[in-house]
Amino acid sequence: MASIELDIWRGEWGLASIDLECLKVLTYMKFIGVPVKVHEANNPYFAPKGHLPVMRDGRKVLTSFEEVVDHLKSLHYSTDVHLNTKQAAEASAFTQYLREKLYPAYQYAWWVDEKNYTEITRPTYAKALRIPFNFYYPGRYQNSAKEMIDALYGEHTDLREIEKTIYQEAEKCLKTLSDRLGESEYFFGNRPSSFDAIVFAYLAPLVKAPFPNATLSNHVKGIANLSRFVARINQKNFRHVTDEYNRQNSKKQSTGTQSDREAANFPNQTRNKILAALFAAIAMTGYAMANGMFQDLKDFEHSRDYNDLFENEEDDN
Repeated sequence: MASIELDIWRGEWGLASIDLECLKVLTYMKFIGVPVKVHEANNPYFAPKGHLPVMRDGRKVLTSFEEVVDHLKSLHYSTDVHLNTKQAAEASAFTQYLREKLYPAYQYAWWVDEKNYTEITRPTYAKALRIPFNFYYPGRYQNSAKEMIDALYGEHTDLREIEKTIYQEAEKCLKTLSDRLGESEYFFGNRPSSFDAIVFAYLAPLVKAPFPNATLSNHVKGIANLSRFVARINQKNFRHVTDEYNRQNSKKQSTGTQSDREAANFPNQTRNKILAALFAAIAMTGYAMANGMFQDLKDFEHSRDYNDLFENEEDDN
């Protein structure tokens, strides 16, 4: 087998990745122990479908969790071999249930809630991207999430009613998950399955991300066995990520007081204001330019030349 490489969104808050789909794939690969070289990507534009994750195994390029699971199964890597027919069917049904009931709430909390988007989601994804892509992709992902919510709940005119409905459905889903897990270590016995990777990828970002509007996050944290489930998988499979985050966090806290004191005593406050205004003007100009440039990029993304680019790359390999 050729060396497997995986491009993902970077991690934050002790998470191996900030992204739901990336975390699914990464967790599953941790479960099965397949050797993989992980890259934290900062530009999804040239990914085959314009999004992450992307797994490459020789000339094989895979861009979804389902594709990755099927491909690794063909190589005799699988966490689901211990599932009987009934359990496999149950896992499939639960996966669909999560997609219908928890995924809309997840997207709402991350992308549609304006306070969460402004203070957490957008800065986090912008930090992971290089300029000028950080002006484009967060807004693009937010628009996609809003379109999905509008398609599902278009009959509601009040966003507060939409939020209430979405979170109520998600809370019922989480209770069902909690009841199914019970006191077990995993959902189907004492060994992890692909379904455990999916559930972890949904719940871990909700537990870890410091959302200002934390309705959904607080509900997850309030369910003891689901919180233990997240902590257990994180500790067993991503302990190095958590330890590094805690180390960096402790370092920031120890130096924070000194930095704040130095900032408060900075001698030239007028210069600070001028620099801030200049930076804001540059950022606004860059944003305006990026809007026009990315319209051209999006047109190119669907063109024959864009497709030929990847066909030629595969031929060269």
